[in-house]
Amino acid sequence: MRRWIDMFAAKQPLRRVVIDAGMHALAEFADFMPRMKQRMASCSLIEDVEYACHDGEVLRLDILRPAGPALRPVLIYLHGGGFAIGSKRTHRAIAAAYAAQGYLVCNVDYRLAPRFPFPCALEDACAAWMWVVNHIAEFGGDNQRVALAGESAGANLALAVTLACCIQRAEPFAAPLFEYGLRPVAALLYCGFLQTSKPERYRRAGVSGLAARIAADAARSYLGKDASHPTSEHALADPLCIVEAMKAAPSLPPIFIAAGLDDPVAADSQRLHQKLQQLKSPVSAHYYPGETHAFHVMFWREQAIRCWSDSFEFLRRYLPVA
Repeated sequence: MRRWIDMFAAKQPLRRVVIDAGMHALAEFADFMPRMKQRMASCSLIEDVEYACHDGEVLRLDILRPAGPALRPVLIYLHGGGFAIGSKRTHRAIAAAYAAQGYLVCNVDYRLAPRFPFPCALEDACAAWMWVVNHIAEFGGDNQRVALAGESAGANLALAVTLACCIQRAEPFAAPLFEYGLRPVAALLYCGFLQTSKPERYRRAGVSGLAARIAADAARSYLGKDASHPTSEHALADPLCIVEAMKAAPSLPPIFIAAGLDDPVAADSQRLHQKLQQLKSPVSAHYYPGETHAFHVMFWREQAIRCWSDSFEFLRRYLPVA
């Protein structure tokens, strides 16, 4: 309840509060599903591990560790929700899907807009990366084998953290990642909202008015008045644009891209795919006809099953469990 009171206090629209509450209710319901029970029984759940504190806000992540003594490859998962809703709790089922494949999963909470606009979410994602590479061995994870994953806004954050690890950046929250010298083994980007700025690009044929408003709301919550006219300070809010400006790939890790072809933001995934191909950077892109945004969370659907199979095949290639 405190969560939604805080959302109202931050002047979140009622629509967002209702969707967020619904997502949390569905997460509670999912815990009783046989497949979820099976997955959770195969791992141990360590909740609310503190990974950072910003301006008095304590940031936490959950760890899902598969059973067994082996040192596990690590996957950091960053949830979606337009930078404004969602949490590690709403995305526990996704984390459990990876854990069931043998990965130690760090399921991350981060500060949400509009109370905490850019770069707060990215500051937290970068801090989570640094915490994992410094501390995950204490929980049975291999800090030399770490991948990033996320959907929608979480895919934006995962790509931005990947770039911070691979490119020397001036931002004080990004610079330590490059200096540390460890890069992700892979990145998995689902339904990526990879360019936050200029939401007016969604006012086009084939995109519903509702979808265009949702994208504009997300952009304005995260970037405020600069949503349509970003400055250089907002560069990492648009990691896709950073990649598109590259003349050569700075040893980017293999990147998995998944998007439904009826998703209003599918063009972001296609643009990233095209540029990575031009750079001859390893990329595995998968598109699913007839599917819209975040279709992969509907685990029972045929195309969602295919998407998960494609992603697990990618992980087996670049981040094998054994």
